[in-house]
Amino acid sequence: MLSVKILALETTEKFGSVALLNDNHLLKEVMLPKDRRSSQTLHPAMQTLFETTQTAPTDIEIVAVVAGPGSFTGLRVGVTTAKVFAYTTGAKVIALDTFQTVAFRNGGTVAGGTHETLVSVGVDAQRGEVVAAVLRQTEDGNIETVNEPELITVADWWKHADRYNDVLFTGPALGKWSGKAPPHIVLAPESDWFPKASSAGNLAVKRVASGRLDDAWTLLPIYSRLSAAEEKRR
Repeated sequence: MLSVKILALETTEKFGSVALLNDNHLLKEVMLPKDRRSSQTLHPAMQTLFETTQTAPTDIEIVAVVAGPGSFTGLRVGVTTAKVFAYTTGAKVIALDTFQTVAFRNGGTVAGGTHETLVSVGVDAQRGEVVAAVLRQTEDGNIETVNEPELITVADWWKHADRYNDVLFTGPALGKWSGKAPPHIVLAPESDWFPKASSAGNLAVKRVASGRLDDAWTLLPIYSRLSAAEEKRR
């Protein structure tokens, strides 16, 4: 297979990252500043990425974006940027979810083991709830879903430890709920709770190999729930 240049965007929270890969080789990753929203910092970070790697936007063949769930504003910024970039450069689009991207960073780390570890990834959905899924990273590096994402209470999320053996808890929701975790819960290191653009880029390489691309015209963010205004209207 010929080498493929991939631009990866991750803006599911108020901050995020962008990365440029040549197949699985990470050329550069830029973390977005945490003191400003991604709507202000994403495009300058992309410009920095292209300039420091001496890459033209038209060199990009795949734009990979983490489409959610996550922050309403962050998701819209990332997905819209990916769509516009694809329209203007002719790049193809691959959308990845937050659960896959976080699980890719956390596979095989429970108790220092290297077996196929189960990972319970939680994304904060507000109001004492999370969207949580259980996944595993197999020996060949692929991510498989064991328990599909579901909107549940935080208390029910902790019950994944009772339902599955050797499950590692991770995900952006721990930024809010880690202090409430029961003592028997095994938490990933805080540095691995959030998705990264480089992980999305590595997952996109696997998608390219399988020929599974997404339609930029119909691509939409994956929200954890309706906005408060939408729920009120309903």
